[in-house]
Amino acid sequence: MAAKTSPAPGSPKVANGVATGALVLFGILLLYEVARALGLADGNTRPLWAVFLFAGIFAVSAEIIERYHVTNRELRRLDTEIERRVAEKTRDIEAAWTRAEEAKRQEALMRERERILADMHDGLGACLVGLLRHVQSAHAERSSIEQRVREALQEMRIAIHALQRRDGDLAGVLGSLRHRIDDMICGTGIRLVWDIDELPDVGEPDRSALFSIQRIVLEAVTNALKHSGARRLRIAARKDHENVQICVEDDGAGFDPARRAAGFGLFNMSARAQSIGVRLEIRSRPETGTAVSLTVPLRSPVTIV
Repeated sequence: MAAKTSPAPGSPKVANGVATGALVLFGILLLYEVARALGLADGNTRPLWAVFLFAGIFAVSAEIIERYHVTNRELRRLDTEIERRVAEKTRDIEAAWTRAEEAKRQEALMRERERILADMHDGLGACLVGLLRHVQSAHAERSSIEQRVREALQEMRIAIHALQRRDGDLAGVLGSLRHRIDDMICGTGIRLVWDIDELPDVGEPDRSALFSIQRIVLEAVTNALKHSGARRLRIAARKDHENVQICVEDDGAGFDPARRAAGFGLFNMSARAQSIGVRLEIRSRPETGTAVSLTVPLRSPVTIV
């Protein structure tokens, strides 16, 4: 059987006992002082008052100490509870952030897949369909078949190239087009003028946005090679205030943009530019050549919407 321990000084039992004793002593001293005033008693009460004062001070001190310990225990309990709740909320926030990031990642992957499928359909798929129809025709020649195969291979290289990461490096994107355009105009007799200034980064755009810029430039070059009959093709890019201006110009036959001539792909170019928040302008008239201008803003990142 465990031995009983005596109450520690400052505990509620000791403080209450001392306070009760002090009150009883105060009552006795008060009655004794009344008796002395009435002449019924005579004696020195100073020692008793000293004892009362000591007992009162001890009781008050014990009460203060007890209240301090109670408050301190309550504060520790509240601190523990707050830490527990903060830890729970932190875990909830981290879990919600993880779910949100995973949802964003899945959405980005889905959007990237859709973009790749669309580009493969519009580029490589269209080339292969054209090649099939050409082979099935009665007058398909070997040279024309080889040309269409080269076009299909070019579209496949472009689609693969779009998977490479280029964070904000618009100059790098345009530079990577140089050898592709050289291959495209080789043997056509067209003179290429490459006029690209040193360009700043355009923030951290979506990779698909940079690919769309690349596709618009390539579409403009392809249109010039196939339809313009030009002798000179100029590709320029430079910073203009808060934008980067990209321009593809030729001195060919030109056309009426309002007619939306078949095969020029103007609708696809406009749709791509609108989807990434850049401005596309096409200036052309019959017999005066064509200029395709693209304005890419620098301040706000280019993103797919």
